[in-house]
Amino acid sequence: MKKYTLKRRYLIQNPKEVVHSLVTTSLDTKMIHQLYIENYSNDTDTFGVLSIHFQSVEQINIFESGIKRHLVKDVSSDKRYKNRYLSLFGLPESYDFSLQEVFKKCDKIALTTLDFSFSAGMSTQKVLKVLLYREMQFLEHEVELLLDDDAKALKNIHKVAENICYLFSIGRVVFDNTMIVCLRKTLEVLLSESRATLLVFVQSIHYQTLLLDIRFFLHEQSGFYLLKKSEMPLLVFVNKYLKKEEFRIAKKLKKALI
Repeated sequence: MKKYTLKRRYLIQNPKEVVHSLVTTSLDTKMIHQLYIENYSNDTDTFGVLSIHFQSVEQINIFESGIKRHLVKDVSSDKRYKNRYLSLFGLPESYDFSLQEVFKKCDKIALTTLDFSFSAGMSTQKVLKVLLYREMQFLEHEVELLLDDDAKALKNIHKVAENICYLFSIGRVVFDNTMIVCLRKTLEVLLSESRATLLVFVQSIHYQTLLLDIRFFLHEQSGFYLLKKSEMPLLVFVNKYLKKEEFRIAKKLKKALI
């Protein structure tokens, strides 16, 4: 009896055509372990996930060569393409996003109101970084107003600082805790109700260092500050960690979840 010990999972284009081609050739249909089909693009192209069990590396190479025209990428190590995730959230291509592109959009709209909509399968660490990036925009704006002696700036800075601290607090699940503790400790100065204290701090090297550290964290792409759970689907994170949370950021996040 043949045993298929090597498993591969592929994102493919036009999966029905691929499968039809495979079953009409010499491929043993028992090798096909999974087939998921979904149309995530705006055109007629259909994409799917095909899971195959092989007997040898040579068999893998022959198979991949045969479907080269339809093969998008090998997603064997990406659990988002497993059956359970696909059935809950669909293909990642339908909800994944580039942090850098979203940051650019935030920069473009500046302080204009932006209503976020987050899909259930989105990466938790990416979503939290987007919310943090937005709060940092508000913080820097309010600091400028404080330096211009705006009457409401002190109160607004306190509120934004609370939001940032809260994001770091719930971010302990997905971000490096040592980094979070250090940043939160510095952020606590911004919670001061003393205008004089704040004025001294925002004009100091400590404040500039804080800004640089957070910017570096937000734009860092190597995953150095991420924990193993960082890519958990947003819906899982919300249901497990924010279900009973009533803080305004938690409410905003749950409201934006679609």
